[in-house]
Amino acid sequence: MAFEKKTPDNYMKYSSEEEAEYEARPAGRPSRRRVSAGSVFVFVFLFLTAASLFLLYSDMKRDLRHGVYRCEDQRMMELPAVPDVEKIALASEGIGAVAKAHPDISQYMMLIPSAACVQSGYIPAEIRVRNQAEDLKMIRGAMPSELNWIDLLEVFSLHAGEKLYYATDIYLTGWGCRYASNKAIEGMGSEVPQSRDLCYLLSDRFRGKLAADGTLLQRLLKSKRERIEIYVPETEEPYYRVDGESNISYGSLYDRNAVDTENQFDVFFGGERPLTIIHTGAVNEETLFVIGDREADCIVPRFVSSFENIVLIHPSKCSDRIEKLIGKYKPTKILYLYGANSFMRDRTLLHFLGK
Repeated sequence: MAFEKKTPDNYMKYSSEEEAEYEARPAGRPSRRRVSAGSVFVFVFLFLTAASLFLLYSDMKRDLRHGVYRCEDQRMMELPAVPDVEKIALASEGIGAVAKAHPDISQYMMLIPSAACVQSGYIPAEIRVRNQAEDLKMIRGAMPSELNWIDLLEVFSLHAGEKLYYATDIYLTGWGCRYASNKAIEGMGSEVPQSRDLCYLLSDRFRGKLAADGTLLQRLLKSKRERIEIYVPETEEPYYRVDGESNISYGSLYDRNAVDTENQFDVFFGGERPLTIIHTGAVNEETLFVIGDREADCIVPRFVSSFENIVLIHPSKCSDRIEKLIGKYKPTKILYLYGANSFMRDRTLLHFLGK
């Protein structure tokens, strides 16, 4: 049997149809090969995994997001706000007008410094943080002489290493409220309860609004959960509150149903109410107006043993003006109680003051 000699002409033979297809193929175009579905899946999976890891890594390296700084131990801090100088001047005019119209009413102001001001040690030195202490000093100097200033920064600085603020929110913890309320009561010349405090747990699943600016992994896992605790004087006076909008009376300052909602901080008064009237068993003919924001809600409950009546007003929700409410409730003292950041930029107080 003779072997066929392989030559360039007969080394690879084509049928006439194959040869025609080969000749018709444009130069440089590769031949078609089938890619298995499994290979495509593996490629897509590896690509998405690599992209996800890159996003997670990049997100973890971002220390500042939406004006909120990510500190160690999943602690979040809202950076100090830039003061609205025009708003502060108008607020000063409105407070001065109240003082002239009602010289018998003592007025006070206590602004709660932000965590980034009190506990700036958690923020690396290379991050420039606005000096809120200087801003508070400026506001104090801009207020009328009739207004009594209650300095909370000094006492907070002495306890800066303690858990004064929630790690996932701007609000004071129960522990921070103890210092703030005692300083306010003392600053207004009223009697601070001397009995020991009893601690009550309202929730151990609290995640504040700053948690939304945590890392992507923290937001997905919802890993940071905190305790909402209150400290109540053992000899606390009895009280009841009336919702000024619905006129419904309640035997508690707390709404336990809020613990099962998205906004657990609404456990205080059931959320931000326009007007809340608290009648207490204290007998001293003192009626206190507290005009403030949500940060006031967790401090006011500790006032019930020091004032006979308390009227809590949120200008952001209340449609009445201060003159109308003064005529109706006859306060002996007025306390403007705001978070420093909120006071520096929120203009709802101006409308309430008639400015």
